[in-house]
Amino acid sequence: MLRIMKIVHISDIHLTENGTEIWGVNTHEHFQKAIQKIKELDGLDGIIVSGDLSNDGSKWTYEYIDRAFEETGVPTYCCPGNHDNLEMFYQGYKPSYYKICEKFELCGWNFIMLNSAVPDMSRGYFNPDVLMRLLKSSNGPVTIVLHHPPVDQDGWLNRKLLENRSEFNAIIKNSEKVKVILYGHTHFGMYKQIDNVVYSSPFSVGFAFSPELPKFEIAHGLEGFNVLVFSQDSIFIKTIRI
Repeated sequence: MLRIMKIVHISDIHLTENGTEIWGVNTHEHFQKAIQKIKELDGLDGIIVSGDLSNDGSKWTYEYIDRAFEETGVPTYCCPGNHDNLEMFYQGYKPSYYKICEKFELCGWNFIMLNSAVPDMSRGYFNPDVLMRLLKSSNGPVTIVLHHPPVDQDGWLNRKLLENRSEFNAIIKNSEKVKVILYGHTHFGMYKQIDNVVYSSPFSVGFAFSPELPKFEIAHGLEGFNVLVFSQDSIFIKTIRI
């Protein structure tokens, strides 16, 4: 039996060792603000992080993020992005709080945490066999979380997407289980519904972009994350600015 579920979807934190600024932006300060906003929310069942926790892949960044999410007291689940150090993410640092897992269940929903990151590549790629295996073992509705966009984006953001997205979307189309796809990478909030499947990305916490601005120009003030409320027959998404 599904019950109402409330989660935070956060992406692209881009934390650097000791909080060093990047692109003229203090991502450390932005992350602190996001954590404070999350602490002010009531009734959260989980936090989903869709990659690029770290910008430099340092152990310091993963330790800091781990401690920060622990302060929220909300179960937190992460998958990697192209800026994450995959060796550090999976083997080098063992988080004491946030979880790294292929799949978990929350409030009757199955969440598949799909790795789309490839070392030394900005573009993404997923393993179809892994996704098929995880879908086969899932009972009930499924949300898939990955870093790279599996659908086209607006303007100049339509770049360095999931390389084998046609194969991804063919699998989704042939599965009655998948209801929601959560992703990141673009640093821009997007919502699409395709064949009754919701595709959603939040604005980046670290620094935001916009297809209405020139390529790689920072969209100051758009940084934030999404709050999603899942009910029996609908999904409500709200953006929280930091």
